[in-house]
Amino acid sequence: MKKILKIARLELSILFYSPIAWLILIIFIIQSGITFTSMLNIAETKQQLGQTPEFLTAEIFAGLDGFFAAVQKKLYLYIPLLTMGLMSREISSGSIKLLLSSPLTNAQIILGKFVAMMGYGALLMLVLLGITLSSVFAIEHLDIMHVLGGILGLYLLMCAYAAIGIFMSSLTAYQVVAAISTLAVLAALNFVGSVGQAYDFVRDITYWISISGRADNFINGMIGSNDVMYFLLVITAFLTLSIMRLNAGREIRSQAATASRYAVVIAVILMIGYVTSLPFFIGYYDTTRSKTNTLTDESLALIKQLDKPLSITTYPNVLGAYVNIGAPKMRNFELRAFEKYRRFLPGLKFNYVPYYDTTIYVRDKTKPLVDQALRAATAHGYDFDKLLSPEEIKKVIDLSPEENFFVRTVNYDGKHTFLRMYFDMVAYPEEAEISAALKRFLVRPPVVGVLNQNDERSIDKTGDKAYKSILNTMTTRSSLINQGFDMKRIDLSSPEAIPADLAVLIIADPKTPYTAANLEKIGAYIHDGGNVLIAADPGRQQALNGLLKPLGVELMPGALLQESKDLDVNLIQTKLTPESAALKFNYAKKCVVNMPGAIGIRYQPVQEYTYLPLLSTDAQFTWNKVGVFDDSGVKIPFNPAVDRKASIPTMLAVTRKLSGKEQKIIISGDADFMSNAGISKSDEVIVNAGFTTNLFKWFSNGEFPIETVRPKSTDNHILFSREQISWLKIIFLGILPAGLALSAAYILIKRKRK
Repeated sequence: MKKILKIARLELSILFYSPIAWLILIIFIIQSGITFTSMLNIAETKQQLGQTPEFLTAEIFAGLDGFFAAVQKKLYLYIPLLTMGLMSREISSGSIKLLLSSPLTNAQIILGKFVAMMGYGALLMLVLLGITLSSVFAIEHLDIMHVLGGILGLYLLMCAYAAIGIFMSSLTAYQVVAAISTLAVLAALNFVGSVGQAYDFVRDITYWISISGRADNFINGMIGSNDVMYFLLVITAFLTLSIMRLNAGREIRSQAATASRYAVVIAVILMIGYVTSLPFFIGYYDTTRSKTNTLTDESLALIKQLDKPLSITTYPNVLGAYVNIGAPKMRNFELRAFEKYRRFLPGLKFNYVPYYDTTIYVRDKTKPLVDQALRAATAHGYDFDKLLSPEEIKKVIDLSPEENFFVRTVNYDGKHTFLRMYFDMVAYPEEAEISAALKRFLVRPPVVGVLNQNDERSIDKTGDKAYKSILNTMTTRSSLINQGFDMKRIDLSSPEAIPADLAVLIIADPKTPYTAANLEKIGAYIHDGGNVLIAADPGRQQALNGLLKPLGVELMPGALLQESKDLDVNLIQTKLTPESAALKFNYAKKCVVNMPGAIGIRYQPVQEYTYLPLLSTDAQFTWNKVGVFDDSGVKIPFNPAVDRKASIPTMLAVTRKLSGKEQKIIISGDADFMSNAGISKSDEVIVNAGFTTNLFKWFSNGEFPIETVRPKSTDNHILFSREQISWLKIIFLGILPAGLALSAAYILIKRKRK
């Protein structure tokens, strides 16, 4: 070890007796300082403009556009410049003969030079630690472990680059050739992950060999033993090859024997790498404070209850959306999308059943479906011979209810449930959707019953007044069918009673009156303790008041109007009542639920029932208008002679205990609050979407949707002013580089004089 350290010390002295080491260090400090202070400036500007940042540590340091990603791109260029002369200089000057004849082993020579590079790399990381120290004072409650994990990843990456550079330097006497060769190998290691991805065996090997993205996991807060082992194995492989290269000068072997020894080393490294990358052998450490890379407690509790094998089967339709996602070349990308679950379910199996069938994307009706499928399969890299035809896929699973979209099934204990792709920026199912699918195996999924014979609001139409978006849109992430619920259309003409085990029955704005038999059936369901959501618009009071009378509730005659400079007079912006907090509807005071065309609700308590107003109007602006009037948007003035402004309930929760269970009833004086149009207008102030989802969570006794909320971030404030950031920039761009430049000049001039 002493000899290795002595070689390392000598190599470092040679390195710093040349301008290149000093120049790279100075440039690294300047570039890092510019990037870091620029990001601080951006965050501080947003803060001054009133924006409330969250997770500033991740925003500044992590991600594809973060500080560490910028540093990673620079290391790719710097390390070949440092390693290009480590061995090629010895070869070109002839000093390699002295080294080989000295009482040093080849391993000591190579390891000594590598330790020197580790030392230089430590100086670069010291710069990053200096920036981390600055961040402690610049960012409130900096997530230090997250940052240190990113630095560790960059250091391992740099060491891997150095080992590759040493090997390439040992192959040639020309330093420029060594540098270019190192860059070529690094480029190949970044590119190789995309080679042979259509073939299972080749895909596993090339994906493991690829260095691309290995440090990203550290940067984003996740340290995996497979990534650590990858860097260690790459370092070991190239250092071993370098030692063997030097041994070739001392030993006489045939080219075949030499090649076979290289092949054995590579094979052993690949074998160890493959084994250590198997899910069963991977250990993880989430460096983030809020454990953003780890499943939430509720999801982990679900996983602990799974005691049988779990698998996911993907059904990509080559004639549908997201066909590229299901292609063989995307298999490893698919696995990464489920990485959080594979961490705790190492036995999770993935199967793929590609097929073709008609979809809304097939618009050319003149060509046979099979010809279009052949063309699409060829374009996306599928083996057409392995595609199932429409007839064959129906024998496996009927995907027509899924409109033959790209879909997955999660399979457990002989049962399956669907897991879909979504038309949003993420596309992939996330924790809420995956955990909801898993929970459906462990508890009975809540069923939402919907009446649809009397022109009630439809769950299948896309018009403004329909309920498809919130309840039944397969490609919308927040739709309840993707959050664990099932939909059931209830036919009142059927001789069977309304199922008593519904999570809720929706009676939404019937446009034609119910028959006496219909009312009797609905009344029996409510009388026996069934949960129900009744919603009406102005003009429908009479059709529903008969159902509400036994509850002591009445929809008031007329319609509510609201004074506003900017909004239509019939758009009522209701506020959540203090009582709504009892149902865990906790929203900021500024939040409103829009009700376009609303009815007031009044009630006289009936024994056994408990009444809880959830939404009410603003007493300063709202009144109830009775009679015939045009409320289509015309400004109708408030008439104090006949009108009275008041706080009027527009949504009421009614509960009672019956046979050991709680009956839950919601009466809404508006049917548009959860319509397609109403949901689409949700934002930070208008909370129709979140409020509606919470209603159904209440109906499902809190089982669905799955709660995946994490603790709020604490690193939400930039502590430095603009002036202080400017001083920090002066330090990194001026003082530190100038100090290093003067030190370099002094050392280089002093050495030259000697």
